[in-house]
Amino acid sequence: MISDISPAEFLKKTILEICPIKDIVLDEFIRLFTVNKIKAGVDLIREGDDGSCVWFIVSGLLRSYYISPNGEQHNKHFFVPGTFCAPLTSLVANQPSPVYIGSLKDTEILSADYSGLEQLYLKFPELNLLGRKLVEWAWIGKERRETQLIMLSATERYKAFQKEFPGLEDHIPQYQIASYLGITPVQLSRIRAKI
Repeated sequence: MISDISPAEFLKKTILEICPIKDIVLDEFIRLFTVNKIKAGVDLIREGDDGSCVWFIVSGLLRSYYISPNGEQHNKHFFVPGTFCAPLTSLVANQPSPVYIGSLKDTEILSADYSGLEQLYLKFPELNLLGRKLVEWAWIGKERRETQLIMLSATERYKAFQKEFPGLEDHIPQYQIASYLGITPVQLSRIRAKI
């Protein structure tokens, strides 16, 4: 977050970088969000839960992850300040969430009920552009991640991670990065030593 502005102003600034929205519409949209502080290690949603919220990360760090049948955690994505996060499958398809979303650090979020956002989409059709842009970016991110896992070497995936999340590796344990890259912590140590 930009430290000299409020969470609501940070959200407003971020939205206006995505697409232009009239102030009156944007103000109604922002009023749907409330500030929440989440301690590190807390899950906002667990696999099998029914999601109802969309979150905007003000500070800290969230991740989405899976837990395999043998109990291993596999990081799917990291959500840094200035990004939105939501259990899309649950919200859009009305199905239980296939993923966990939790905090890796103490995190401040703005939280909004998805049904309230849907009502605003009906009231102000121009908000649909914002929703579409956010889903398009999520889709592109998913496609990029799948391509990296299939087409890139572990070293190339690590370099892509560094580019997408600059400085993040200084703030989270190496095993969290290894999980995201689909490698072991030992493999990550070797890659880092070579680089």
